Amino acid sequence: MLHSEYLHVLERVRGLEARLLCDELGGRASAFLARRWLLADGYLTSILVPVLDSEQEVDVWIADDQQTYSYRSPVCRGRLVTRPLSDITLYAINLDAWMDDVCTVLQIEPSQRARSREVITDHLWHLGNIRVGNTHRHAPVYLARRMNASDQELRQALLSAMRPGQGVVLTAHDVDTGLPNSHQTCGIDRLLVNAGDGVHYDADLLQRLLKGTAADADDPEEYFDSDTGELKLACVGEPKTFKGMQKNVIAVFWKARQQHSLKWSDVVTRTRCQKDPDSVFGPKWSIWLERIQGPRGHYRLRTRQ
Repeated sequence: MLHSEYLHVLERVRGLEARLLCDELGGRASAFLARRWLLADGYLTSILVPVLDSEQEVDVWIADDQQTYSYRSPVCRGRLVTRPLSDITLYAINLDAWMDDVCTVLQIEPSQRARSREVITDHLWHLGNIRVGNTHRHAPVYLARRMNASDQELRQALLSAMRPGQGVVLTAHDVDTGLPNSHQTCGIDRLLVNAGDGVHYDADLLQRLLKGTAADADDPEEYFDSDTGELKLACVGEPKTFKGMQKNVIAVFWKARQQHSLKWSDVVTRTRCQKDPDSVFGPKWSIWLERIQGPRGHYRLRTRQ
């Protein structure tokens, strides 16, 4: 699929300011150009040509009107070699045009598209916020490139209090990693599908992702709906709906479910809740929370993660 092939190109290139040749585009230069995901940006002025067991650099002459270039053969001086101009055309990446098209496929409303996309230069972008089902809630959608090269910085950015949690991070390939703040990774090939009449997104998969379930999960047993306050844990038979302060506290623990634990005093600071779990949830608090052995006053949700 064209959208994912473009992201695969971005994953391979050294940097997004680099100028690319046709050979680096997997035979998709014309298709990318037609969508303005690439822009022609000049030509090579010299090339390397084979000479016996080595190579020699030669200057080229451009014939724009004929869309060709020529060079004088270093082996046979009287011979002029002519080739298609596309072979030495330099292309600039037009990432914003591609991200605009991805936002359209995901049906991200214009008012919910990010005004400032770049979060980490060359590695992480915020596309916008996508509506969760038929609710009024929106969840962030990010694009990540070469995650391993910016892992620590990326985690810090996703943990920022300025950024909502429980979103989706699109990647070129499936990535087996846990992200903070209840974000889920998803390979773009898994979410965007070519249905014959055009490119669409897998709505069922997206809803599972936005409930905090991994992209390859078929039967989600654990989720938290931040709108309704409904929490489902694998260790508890039925979901439980929390309201008011209880809902706020559960939301904090759900976002941190991949961490070892949370200090209750920190939860109090963030939610202004009462001094201990018993005061917030009553004597049955241990159905959903567990006290961590060791440091005093540390708790976590009873999730499988």
